[in-house]
Amino acid sequence: MFRTLKRLLVNSKLLHRRILFVLAFSFSMISLKAQDIHFSQFGNAPINLSPGLAGVFGGDLRFGANFRSQGRSVPVPYTTVSGAVESKVYWAKGKYDRFLTGGLLINYDQQGSLKLTSVQIGIPISLTIPIAKTSFLTLGATPAFGQRSFGTKNLSFDAQWQDSVYDPSASSRETELFQSTNLKYFDISAGANLRIQAQKKRSRIDIGVGMHHINRPYHDFWSVTLANPGNVRLQNKLSLYALGLVQISDNFDLTAQGLYQNQGTYREIVYGGGIRMHLNRQPYKELALQIGFDYRHRYNDALIPRVEVFYRSWQFGLSYDMNFFSDIEIITRGRGGPELSLSYRLYRLKPIPKFRSCEII
Repeated sequence: MFRTLKRLLVNSKLLHRRILFVLAFSFSMISLKAQDIHFSQFGNAPINLSPGLAGVFGGDLRFGANFRSQGRSVPVPYTTVSGAVESKVYWAKGKYDRFLTGGLLINYDQQGSLKLTSVQIGIPISLTIPIAKTSFLTLGATPAFGQRSFGTKNLSFDAQWQDSVYDPSASSRETELFQSTNLKYFDISAGANLRIQAQKKRSRIDIGVGMHHINRPYHDFWSVTLANPGNVRLQNKLSLYALGLVQISDNFDLTAQGLYQNQGTYREIVYGGGIRMHLNRQPYKELALQIGFDYRHRYNDALIPRVEVFYRSWQFGLSYDMNFFSDIEIITRGRGGPELSLSYRLYRLKPIPKFRSCEII
């Protein structure tokens, strides 16, 4: 009887390990089909959201960085890092309401136990023109070069499981594997943004669209021959968004944001809001604290609490995905992962014009 119980216990442990292995391998294979990188703080990753947001900020130069970590409780970790810099060039001396913006965008993403790695280097370019006294239209594009690769060290196959025991030295019995574990591609995205802002208050709203992967680059690791690009192509991704702020008093603002994204069969809807408290409004000593929540549903549903600190021209954001409302909560135990954002705006010294031109704030 004790031998029977011991055998059942051993078999249950093996079954548990195998289930974990299947889940981890499934996550890795989903990664090979890969959706685009995304940030819960989408408003703090503007160029990744839409090239039309390049240059839409108060100041002349902006630096931005984002970091996201998730899935470590599976454990199939996903790590995403993004960095960007934007610089404005004004059309005419003393007029700051129309300008060109150029910059650099670098994205790094590593997913799953197979370490599917993606590196993208983009050159965002945009044009901003006034269409009314306090309304601005920005048209932008981001040509980019990308590389994707993955490792084969952790690959395993059904044939290597023998009598419920995994033997890494056993033959995989696979005759057709990936022709390549590395690919390079050219990508282009475009977008448009409409900024409407109050003349004497902090209130403003950005409404825009981004179309990513317009040329649908090839993403095929299974090509029949290395000279054949294959049949797998990256899907177009459509992003529609709105980012708003309403001043309700001298020291308080309400914020709201919404996002809809569509890429192939993937859908994502995110919406939420918060309150911003201005703790110090003295020039060059500005300090504000913002607290809010977002809700993401229809894909990996999550509640996302956010905290942001604004000090002078610095902005720091912290959020955490809490997967309490979807089936993935069974695997992640409700823990999605933290996300950080940081940005800095620089104002160049300008000559005082005879007549002040309205600019983006």
